Amino acid sequence: MLKMNRLFVFVLFVASLAHAQSLAPNPLDKKFDFRARLALYARRTYTDPWRHVRLLGEVAVGDFASGGINKWGTGLSGYGKSLAPVYGQRVISNTVELVAGAVIGDDARYRPSSSRGLVKRSLHAAVSTFTARARSGHTRPAYSRIIAVTAALLIANQWQPSPKTGFTLADALVFNVTDMAQDNLQAEFTPDLKRFGRRCWHIIRPAKGPTHP
Repeated sequence: MLKMNRLFVFVLFVASLAHAQSLAPNPLDKKFDFRARLALYARRTYTDPWRHVRLLGEVAVGDFASGGINKWGTGLSGYGKSLAPVYGQRVISNTVELVAGAVIGDDARYRPSSSRGLVKRSLHAAVSTFTARARSGHTRPAYSRIIAVTAALLIANQWQPSPKTGFTLADALVFNVTDMAQDNLQAEFTPDLKRFGRRCWHIIRPAKGPTHP
């Protein structure tokens, strides 16, 4: 399983480098100063409700799939103990990315694909996980994000009842890197889902008939 995960990450990373070489600098990008970074950090970490909902669901599923109940116990108390280190890891990762990105000039904001196909848009979202814009406007590997994910995992790993080591720690690192692609997929397809939802609402909503005096 670990070898397959490593191969998947390697393919995505190589694709991201090729993708970066094909992108020209974009002088029309909005200025990404520290205030803009801080606003993005607050939304990604604290104020975006959908990220919290997704996190709650992932922890619940993970408890059943990976034996979290055996580690933390059952009930709300066990779920809370399972949720706390995962959320703490998110806070650490986003905070390190905020600081490191400001220092080295990484702009890892997601830029939606201009393609129309589902596969092309999904691939764009996946490979963009590993890329960022430098101050020059050129695209390069997202060094600040890789540093952040690694640091957060190493710190949060110490909170586990049985800290991961060796291959299991490497497997968790690979999973956390690829897991960040979900944010890009959400950003890419949320506008489409909203439009679909509005169309469905207009179809099922009963039309208002003429009013009679």
